[in-house]
Amino acid sequence: MMHRTLTRSLRRRAMRCARGFLLMELALALVIIGGLAAMLIPLFAMQGKLDSARQDVLSLQQARDALVSYANIGFGLPAPIRFLEGTSGSYTVASHVDLSATLEALGLGRPGALPGAVLGVPTVSPLQTAYWYDAQPALRNDKATAFYPAVALSDGVWSFKTIADQFDPDQNTTMSTGGVRAQMCRNLNSLLDIEQKIRVNPSATETGYLRDHINVTLPRIWTKGYEGNFEWSPALGYATTATATTDAVFENSSAAAFVVVRRLPPSQRRLDRMNAVYNVVGTTGMDPALADRGLVYPNFLAGIRGFRVYENPLTPASDNAAADTQDYDGRVQAVSLNEFSSSLHQAGMCTAPAESCKANQLFVRFVNYVNSAPLSGSAQGMTLRWELMNRDPTTSAYTLLQSGDVSSGTNSSGACLDTFNTDVLTAPRTRYLRVSFISPAGSVGYADGNGAGYWYRGGVLVDPTYSARSTAADDGVTRWRNLDALAAVNAGLTVTVTCTGSHTLLGSNELNRSGAAKPTCTVAQVP
Repeated sequence: MMHRTLTRSLRRRAMRCARGFLLMELALALVIIGGLAAMLIPLFAMQGKLDSARQDVLSLQQARDALVSYANIGFGLPAPIRFLEGTSGSYTVASHVDLSATLEALGLGRPGALPGAVLGVPTVSPLQTAYWYDAQPALRNDKATAFYPAVALSDGVWSFKTIADQFDPDQNTTMSTGGVRAQMCRNLNSLLDIEQKIRVNPSATETGYLRDHINVTLPRIWTKGYEGNFEWSPALGYATTATATTDAVFENSSAAAFVVVRRLPPSQRRLDRMNAVYNVVGTTGMDPALADRGLVYPNFLAGIRGFRVYENPLTPASDNAAADTQDYDGRVQAVSLNEFSSSLHQAGMCTAPAESCKANQLFVRFVNYVNSAPLSGSAQGMTLRWELMNRDPTTSAYTLLQSGDVSSGTNSSGACLDTFNTDVLTAPRTRYLRVSFISPAGSVGYADGNGAGYWYRGGVLVDPTYSARSTAADDGVTRWRNLDALAAVNAGLTVTVTCTGSHTLLGSNELNRSGAAKPTCTVAQVP
């Protein structure tokens, strides 16, 4: 009996010890698991952030490549898409993620959402913000806005607008490539030329290409390392800098064909350093509605938005310990004008002679089959001389700009000729083209001193008269081509001046202005 009682007592004591031991093990295990969780959760969060960053980099690179490929096929860039607009409190704002129900294409010069559906790439980033997209308007391929030269009527006289106005969407609503290969090349050549001419002319001394002409080369990308000059301004809603003079902006940035930006959610907008777009609406962190954005190109660093110069794609994220206003966590991808040009050349585009011209030029070649008609003796072939002239509107004096000789029985290789000048702020001067024949005596044209001039044909190369834009030109009697010649659908075609026949000579072997035989010169604009 005593033995049984003792056995039961020992068993109960052993069970109590076992329960205590298990509870201690469980508590220790929970402590260890908690410690591991405390270490792993931040690692998982960091891994998630790294995955998101990698996806951002991949998506932006895909967008970049898709846009270049699209331009190679469609001869221009697609339009940005309008964001869905709604209300936030008492404000009307544009969404940072949702697009308009109709995927409305924005007008020339307006940045918006990346057209992912067209490009076959993501439209929304891992942070649930739509990728921002800004394209050079002159490189967009909208057919409805295909390039047509901007002209103005003053005191009954038509003239071309300045080159800055030609590429300003607020001044010329028809400036895109129109999906025409040659016009894409011509517009790109003009933009590169404008960029170069502004670069060599400081605004303090140059009255031709002022630095504020960089409006026509937006969007732009800051030089790497210049970002340290910027601070986020809560009042303005974009990053700004005290040193942002016209020269400083130009010298520390370069023109881009397009820019794609991964933006952060509105509450973190300052980390985007979006000095490039619009100020926020109130405290919402959202962009204003389209109707509230004003002109595409307001005065330099004025209006309701910051200047459209974006961060350099190589700019790293930064967390400034001294000032939150200088923090940056954005991500950018872009293609410069020079890179865009290289990609087109690699694809075999912009290599044809007519594609080397600028938007204000025509590719012109001359065909000469003119012989002399002497009073006695044998006929001889006569050399044709063409001359591109500038006419001073005040003095009516002509200045020679370009010229060339074409032997009888030959064709010239052709040249890009300005139809109007692009180097002054005032109304551009229309160019004049003269055609003469060199007589057997060696004189260029008529040597009789007649007030009608020495040339055989001489008129404006392209008549800027808008009201006569579709009227046939008169083969150089007063004008060689009408305004339609510079339209995107025509401008890439070669203008061929063909002169045939013979010209009566005087006894001195000079050209006889009143002779019976005169050459026939005709003009055609064909591929």
